Amino acid sequence: MHLAVCDDNIADRKQTERLLGRESDRRINTTGVLYVDSFGNRNAVLSTPMIYDGLFMDMVEDGCNAAEIARELRKAGNKLPIIFCCSKINYREDPDLPENCYFLDKPIQADKLTEMVEMLLTIKNSQEKRLEFRTDTEAFYLTEEDIMYAYPDDRFVRIHLANGDNRECVATMLNFCATLGFDIDYSARGTTKLDIGYIRVSESGLLAMIGCSAVINLKYADKVSLFQLSMTDGHKIKISPSSRKALRTMVTEVRQDF
Repeated sequence: MHLAVCDDNIADRKQTERLLGRESDRRINTTGVLYVDSFGNRNAVLSTPMIYDGLFMDMVEDGCNAAEIARELRKAGNKLPIIFCCSKINYREDPDLPENCYFLDKPIQADKLTEMVEMLLTIKNSQEKRLEFRTDTEAFYLTEEDIMYAYPDDRFVRIHLANGDNRECVATMLNFCATLGFDIDYSARGTTKLDIGYIRVSESGLLAMIGCSAVINLKYADKVSLFQLSMTDGHKIKISPSSRKALRTMVTEVRQDF
């Protein structure tokens, strides 16, 4: 599990790091190591919040506090759990805190920290995995469920979303598919756009990779014919006749499971 500590009080920040380090040592053979990054200012934590499973925060200097940073994170679409470490400011009293926020009092007690880590693990295990993609200027995040289909276009991958929106990321199709969790063997079949007869399925069974020409969400496949597959929005994707039967079976199974 990846955690972050954002505290502009150096002594408090180091103490939280030490406590999390000891907690991590106790968990090596059970729930696993806790990876902890530490920040002392708002700009640092605002730049990469989505990689964390929890953020321990107390900011009281430089004209802002942790509650304001939390609101900025939520406004940017970040949903990670935020743990306010209350000292000079009792964040519980803020009337406008976002959802998914929790509290610890300083000095932080080891048993209370253990309870908090257990809760963060529960939250992490219950959440759908969010995947990071990048444009030329920013990162954005999607789940498998968000994607209807995607295809390569020059140095981009065009992503059509289930809600009708369109996004693009800077990536090769193979790198895009690797991010989705497909097992990519660059020396094997299915790594060229022409090899549309080779189908890979994601671990969840929801996404299918058609050669290296497209990724589809099988839930939104409407019709599988001899040479093409039609999505529910009318978009058509070329397939090989040799893969038609397998694709039909996949679509039927997904409709039953999802």
